[in-house]
Amino acid sequence: MNRNIYLIGIGYKPLTKEEERVLEKASKIFTFKRTEEIFKGYPQHAFFKEKIKVVKGVNELLEEIEGEREDVVVLAGGDPLLFGVGEKLISYFSQEEIKIFPDLTTPQVLCSRLKIPYYKVRIYSLHGRKFQRESFLREVLQSEYLFVYTDSENNPSFIADILEREGLNELILYVGERLGYAEERIFKGHPSELVNSKFAEPNSLLIENSNWGKHIILGIKEREIFHERGMITKDEARAIILHKLEPPLRGVIWDIGAGSGSVSLELARLSPYLEIYAIEKKENYCRLIENNCKKFLINNIKVIHGEAPEAFLNLPSPDRVFVGGTSGKLKEILNFLESLKDLKISVFSFITYENLKEALEFFKDKPYELDLLQLQVNKFSSLKDYHFFKPENPLFILKVIK
Repeated sequence: MNRNIYLIGIGYKPLTKEEERVLEKASKIFTFKRTEEIFKGYPQHAFFKEKIKVVKGVNELLEEIEGEREDVVVLAGGDPLLFGVGEKLISYFSQEEIKIFPDLTTPQVLCSRLKIPYYKVRIYSLHGRKFQRESFLREVLQSEYLFVYTDSENNPSFIADILEREGLNELILYVGERLGYAEERIFKGHPSELVNSKFAEPNSLLIENSNWGKHIILGIKEREIFHERGMITKDEARAIILHKLEPPLRGVIWDIGAGSGSVSLELARLSPYLEIYAIEKKENYCRLIENNCKKFLINNIKVIHGEAPEAFLNLPSPDRVFVGGTSGKLKEILNFLESLKDLKISVFSFITYENLKEALEFFKDKPYELDLLQLQVNKFSSLKDYHFFKPENPLFILKVIK
């Protein structure tokens, strides 16, 4: 098929001569309701309005284009590849038949109005999406400037209310109201100042955080983590386990016998691109992990309630595995991990010598590299006027490299 799909971004710049020729050549022009309203402000609208067909959603758009044999145009707002319909089109149709003409983007325009260098801005979309507290707040804390695509529900007032409730009232919010229209306005204020405001649509939000990046990404203290007394991987052991795991920036990690999720929490904070599965058989421990995720704004941990090895069956294959608890099923876990082709590094923590011995016996004739250490931590303590080092239970940490 020799049909072309021309994807033209509109909203800020006048159409070019080439874009006009494409519109003239096309048999149909597809657009969404809001984009059509924008196009009505262009002088070319009067010439091409008979070709325009407004679609209600992406699925309808795909069906309409699929039924066409001649060249078509899709009008979209701004840059169609920035949280726009472009990504869907290039994944559905062949890239050879798609040609893209981007306009300026709303983040670019708002930044230019505010004299803020665009390269410093991270972009986050809430448009047509369910609000996810942990994901959103994590982005806010990590970004000097965060541009937010809003909608009627996830509007600037709603977001300001969330930020104020979270104690982030020192942030500066900029609301771009109807950017590119004759009645364009920009508002500035702290969350508490914008919480009860109403803004005309379309609008967008830019959040400035002068304290960005100052949150801790490694070193959660034991006392900060919800856990049952004593049932947690201690701070010093956690640090060594993380080092032994050699976590990548992106990948899949299983935390087997996750307990309170302390190791998973540290991993998740190191990189938002890690996909972590905290596997735990006790329901009350699963709730502890979920509560810890909310407390530390973690959204890349999936809590799996179930027993090993059955709980592993439908999970994505991991790059790394940490085994902190086995509940008497060490042999079954070892056999299952042996079958995983993508697994590169496994780290085990054992309190008893019997479990360590069983693991060493399992790996004895296998062509893997083993790294074993015993960790003995003695913590400075005091009793009345006397000071001493109080020993904690020793721990065996075994690293297996395939």
